[in-house]
Amino acid sequence: MPGDPSPFPRVAHLVSLKNLGGVERYFSRFFLSFGKDLDLDIFLQTEKIHPFIAQDFIAHGHRLHSIKGPGKLKLPEAFGIRQRYFKSLIDNTSPQAIIVWNKLRGNPMPPGTGVPVFHYEHGTSWVAKRDASTDKYLQRLNGVIAVSNAAKRMLQIRWGLRESTPVLTLHNAIELPDRASEHPEGRFRLGFAGRLKGLKAPMVALETFRVVHSHFPNAEFWIAGQGLLEPVLREWVRLWGLQDSVRFCGLMDDMSSFYTSLDAFICPSWREPFGLVAQEAIAHGVPTVVSNVDGLPEALLDASHGAVLEPTRPKQMLAKYGEACVEGPSEVYSPRSDSLVAARVLDPEEAAQQLLYWANSPELRRRMGLQARERLASEQSLQRYGDQLMNFIQSNL
Repeated sequence: MPGDPSPFPRVAHLVSLKNLGGVERYFSRFFLSFGKDLDLDIFLQTEKIHPFIAQDFIAHGHRLHSIKGPGKLKLPEAFGIRQRYFKSLIDNTSPQAIIVWNKLRGNPMPPGTGVPVFHYEHGTSWVAKRDASTDKYLQRLNGVIAVSNAAKRMLQIRWGLRESTPVLTLHNAIELPDRASEHPEGRFRLGFAGRLKGLKAPMVALETFRVVHSHFPNAEFWIAGQGLLEPVLREWVRLWGLQDSVRFCGLMDDMSSFYTSLDAFICPSWREPFGLVAQEAIAHGVPTVVSNVDGLPEALLDASHGAVLEPTRPKQMLAKYGEACVEGPSEVYSPRSDSLVAARVLDPEEAAQQLLYWANSPELRRRMGLQARERLASEQSLQRYGDQLMNFIQSNL
């Protein structure tokens, strides 16, 4: 695809880039790979772009359009003024299709444009509230791109997405990093990455590390990310006497250096539509523990690249650390039962046993990492992702 005239239709993308979650990071990766060759425009739901990814878009500023008004002007929403402006943007840029990135409730897409609309589902179906406007939006779709089978099933089970609506399940693609963890003898460093908030379950990761540390005193725990729960985590690190073994790395713009410094990774989220950090960890050759919930098992591609554990504890058990630790959706998708179930979290003793098994065998971790990297290289390239995405759009216009 890159370097050749695009055989694909012109597609515009409606997206918010002000935060640094999985959608924003992934759209940035997609744009850098295909932005020029796919002749695309970006309709920004918010004017601000997170500073960690802003540089990716600066050189293409003429293709960025705020849907709220020209330049820095914000038009009022009253009397449909802002919506008419957005419709004029669509008319002027003349896309042949629009992909709406992860926006269900309060969707700003104006009616009557005549442009086919595709929805990219990356987690909003877990949290958005259903109303007449969301039902109308789902009915007008030409198709859905789902980041995982779990995301597809959430739309069908929870939102009543019609079986006749075309759906492409398309896992996030990743270019294989040049570097990988070397798993040196005598070291065991566990990692966690993500926003430090309830549904990411960082307290479960810390509980697990506490058990690991009790059996492997030289073990370390590195945490990448910031959020509401950081003071809570720091306090329990102090109470459990783990200050010398836990490092708070904060926000990192070089995540590759983080992953290559690890020997194992844990993603204990009780809601995770796909699990980009789990995918990134195995791409750097780091065995990963995940909950068997939502799309997390799909991020590993194969259980041999880590461990998929069934969450067995009600998430309310984390309330003893503070109510902020249980904030988040109470209903999630269970791959085991193919149904919506009450959210539960991992048992730290079970997760720790798996990690201790790896801790005692650096050679095993190296083999697991090599297998994961080989599988990702053959199945999850950005080139393949772009071709599948655009072929799906083209075949459903």
